[in-house]
Amino acid sequence: MTRLTFERRHAWQQFFENARTLIDRLDSTFERDYGIPPQWYDVLVHLEESPDGLRMNELAERILYSKSGLTRVIDRMEQAGLVRRYRPDNDRRSIFVLQTPEGRQAMEHARPLIHAWIDQNFSRPLTDTDIRALTRVFEKLSTHTRTQRPGRENT
Repeated sequence: MTRLTFERRHAWQQFFENARTLIDRLDSTFERDYGIPPQWYDVLVHLEESPDGLRMNELAERILYSKSGLTRVIDRMEQAGLVRRYRPDNDRRSIFVLQTPEGRQAMEHARPLIHAWIDQNFSRPLTDTDIRALTRVFEKLSTHTRTQRPGRENT
């Protein structure tokens, strides 16, 4: 087991505080300024990358939602006309989610505003070297967290 040194605790504390601050700022302005909640934007980004849609369980894995949490989000997005669910004829057991034209329009409207927000609140104080280092770190963390079994502590 790795000893939790001061540097590791300090790195965690800095990550946690910055993540919470950025998420709080994002949550407080996202829907008001961009017209959709941040969770919806996350779903739309993943669906945009998959024009034929994604299986519900695959989408849940990509955005790290529980299946029930994703179902509630998709229910509301479907009511708003941004996505639709369907069962393919060749696989009646799977439920796919597809972005609608209204969903694409919402993305096109929100994207430049969100990119400006990201630049102002995240990217601007960082150099390109910082961004590359953060990307490497977050890719390692993502790989680690996605391979861990839920509910099981791994040391």
